[in-house]
Amino acid sequence: MSDEYGALPDPDKMYPVVRLLVRYGNAMAIGVGAVIAIAGIWAAIAGFGWGWAVAGVLGGVFGGFIMRSYVEVVRIITDLLLPR
Repeated sequence: MSDEYGALPDPDKMYPVVRLLVRYGNAMAIGVGAVIAIAGIWAAIAGFGWGWAVAGVLGGVFGGFIMRSYVEVVRIITDLLLPR
């Protein structure tokens, strides 16, 4: 017998990027911040001036914070709107 409306899609297969952010968002935020900070420190060591190290560390903290807030917003939306 055919289902007139079709089967509901599997919620785990829908929105794979959202599921990825929910599952690994904290590690991704730390990774983004670390990459930015390491790039600034590398620039200082490469001879661009020590201001790049300070800017890189501050940019890393800010980038990680922004990424973390984005992950939290995605988690809120996921909790409220996506089926489990």
